[in-house]
Amino acid sequence: MSDRIYQLTEDLVCETFAKKGQFFVPVASSNRHVHLCRADVDALFGAGHALTKMRDLKQPGQFACQEQVTLKAEHGSLTLRVVGPVRPETQVELSVSDLTKLHLPICVRMSGSIAGSPGATLATERGSVCLKQGIIVSARHLHLSLAQAKSYGLDNNDNVRLFVEGDRPTVFENVIVRCGDGHTLEAHIDVDEANGAHLRPHAICRIEKQRNETYLRREQAPALQADGSRLHGNITPAREAPIYALSGLVTEKTKRADLPGLPKKNLLTEGDVLAAAGRGEMFMTLEKGTVVTPLALDRAKRLGIKLD
Repeated sequence: MSDRIYQLTEDLVCETFAKKGQFFVPVASSNRHVHLCRADVDALFGAGHALTKMRDLKQPGQFACQEQVTLKAEHGSLTLRVVGPVRPETQVELSVSDLTKLHLPICVRMSGSIAGSPGATLATERGSVCLKQGIIVSARHLHLSLAQAKSYGLDNNDNVRLFVEGDRPTVFENVIVRCGDGHTLEAHIDVDEANGAHLRPHAICRIEKQRNETYLRREQAPALQADGSRLHGNITPAREAPIYALSGLVTEKTKRADLPGLPKKNLLTEGDVLAAAGRGEMFMTLEKGTVVTPLALDRAKRLGIKLD
């Protein structure tokens, strides 16, 4: 069966279940790759170079290219396949394992949100470019056309949970919905997550909508350095938190209502941090006296999210 026929069959099966109120999506794992702007294509492959299509990808108009580039950082290098077409800005998508190997900050973002992300050098035999920013870990996301989003009851920027079954059943939280022209039904997670869940090729997984969180301010800020620069601001660290937090009662499963005298807005959990990361937010403003759970503080440091 050709890839195109297989994809049409996948979509038909998923859309048939959607009419019955059961929501499934094909899931693909994303390996390291690079999207190039026009100026960087010219610098790396020669002026006016046209990217050479190797194969189409499922998302309309997207394709893997014959061209490859080498990413060079202080602590190592990686070979990256170019994914077309040409983009307005160059963006490198790596896994957490890749960034750890290169000793680069881990910056989880939605595609296109690269402000404050780390940079490196891209090189070929023809030339090189020095990126000041643009290296990210792609946040989990779900593509749908407008018609598919309507049948699934989803809107752009909604969050869904992705349930992976099999010998390593897993639930992925905070999968961000991207719908509109140029999208079709497919969820993307990175290769680390796919391998950890033993996700098989052409997997179809169940999704369910989850409640979105809203924060006081959403804006981009530079990622923290790999050594985990100190967080600061109007935050009550765990060691200064009320006794019920120190005693271990504040966990990621604790309901805010279970904490007497603690309003909903005054507790930040790991789930809140992950939700912000999934939306590409790298800066969270908290009210004075907010209690940050230990897991939330650790996750923010790892993802390069600034709490203030």
